Amino acid sequence: MKLLCLFLGLSLTAAASGRPNFLLLVTDDQRWDTVSVNDPKVALATPHMDRLAKEGVNFENGFVTTPICAVSRACILSGRYSRNNGIHEFLIPMTDAVFASSYPAQLKKAGYHIGQLGKYGVGATRAQIASFDVFHADCNQGPPFHDYRGKKVHDSEWLTLETRDFLDNIPKDKPFCLQVNYKAPHASSVVAEEDKGKLAHHTFDPLSAQVVEGFAKLPPSARKGFGHHVFLEEMGTEADYQRYRRTYLEKIASADRSIGEIRKLLERYGYDQNTIIVFISDHGTHYGEKKLGGKWTPYDQSLRVPFFLYDPRPNALKNVRLPQIALNIDIAPTLLDLAGLEVPPAMDGRSLAPLVRGAKPAWREHFFYEHQTSPVGVARPIARFMGVRNLAENYVRWTDEKPVVEEYYDLPNDSWEINNLINNPEKLGKIARLRGLFTEWEKQNPNTYAYHPYGPRPQTHARDIDWQRYRKAWPQAYEKIAAEVKRLGVSWDDALNNPETREAIGKATGWYY
Repeated sequence: MKLLCLFLGLSLTAAASGRPNFLLLVTDDQRWDTVSVNDPKVALATPHMDRLAKEGVNFENGFVTTPICAVSRACILSGRYSRNNGIHEFLIPMTDAVFASSYPAQLKKAGYHIGQLGKYGVGATRAQIASFDVFHADCNQGPPFHDYRGKKVHDSEWLTLETRDFLDNIPKDKPFCLQVNYKAPHASSVVAEEDKGKLAHHTFDPLSAQVVEGFAKLPPSARKGFGHHVFLEEMGTEADYQRYRRTYLEKIASADRSIGEIRKLLERYGYDQNTIIVFISDHGTHYGEKKLGGKWTPYDQSLRVPFFLYDPRPNALKNVRLPQIALNIDIAPTLLDLAGLEVPPAMDGRSLAPLVRGAKPAWREHFFYEHQTSPVGVARPIARFMGVRNLAENYVRWTDEKPVVEEYYDLPNDSWEINNLINNPEKLGKIARLRGLFTEWEKQNPNTYAYHPYGPRPQTHARDIDWQRYRKAWPQAYEKIAAEVKRLGVSWDDALNNPETREAIGKATGWYY
């Protein structure tokens, strides 16, 4: 009884301040159509994710602005596009100036008790980590299992337990903001023991000829890149494809269960009536569409994500699906707005709070996206791209192609984005409009990306390398590369520009450049 009274006293004190608490739930690599509220035919139901959508707002057109883990998470934290928050690569921290205007820093300044659990996914300085009241998080991928009080537990269960500990230690005079980051269903995550085999007897429809057809129409940089490499490794045979589809959804089951358990904790602690919950994935993934695996593409499978916001307070919408485009960069300004704080002008996103309250403001009709990250240690480059998308059209620029390759898709009539209409004379006016929007956006938001193959953590797959400079920066790696170049009898130009040769050298040396 005394413990219950303490819980209620803590929650009532926070509620009395008039400021809501925030719980941000982020999954990893989860497609829009893997929650049953978005696709009732999904093979494994997600009741707790569904409950958030049904009790709150389902932004059915939720998207990310860069579909790769680290960058998307930096966009969530900062409310800025990649080129404006400066994060183009893994393990690189935001500058202090960018971090200072991020949602955690702003809420901390306003008196919130703030925490990060799980896969933070972005580089961070010691000072930035220390600014969190609780930072039980990993700036890289993080392990699939954790040690919790001497017991080895699955990531999703660990996050539930860590959330309980966080709630146990919130100061009575402070509201809180906690971001819980699940590994599931990322390729580096694993199926929890209790979920293994749930779909063992389920057979998914094979990839259709229409889906496979798109591969031949991709530009060379995408056909030879990491996405197709992942497809061949993960889904190259029908048996592999079925296994991938089953385990992918089984991984999501553990995150869904954890969300349900965390909501019970909020109820037990008395926080449930004053805690706003936001749920999103950092990006989607391919099921083999266009013979691609992973994310890293300008297509719907990669950019579109489940995105729910549940505000239990009486002035917020309940059980509503909204068609407006909602972006990962909207989360930071939304949290600050709902906390009654001023949104920093540097944020590119918009607060979703007016929509959640039932207002109908003029809203964006399109959004911009970009992908320029080449992770260390991948066997093949990730083809870079940028573009602008609305609900009916997608305009793509593949920037590694010389000259740049453009694509244009009429989405209502081509949902698989197979038929590139960039040269269709009937679409020239619409294409010119989107091209103009993109050009104007680039003028207002200059690109900040540059390859750094010589730095402390070299970005891989640089298109131009000064080998003498590389030798000074990475002498041991250079000697391994040089020995393999000699053994293969290839030129240094071939070692740089031929994907097959570059991959062979990487595999032989264990060093990708």
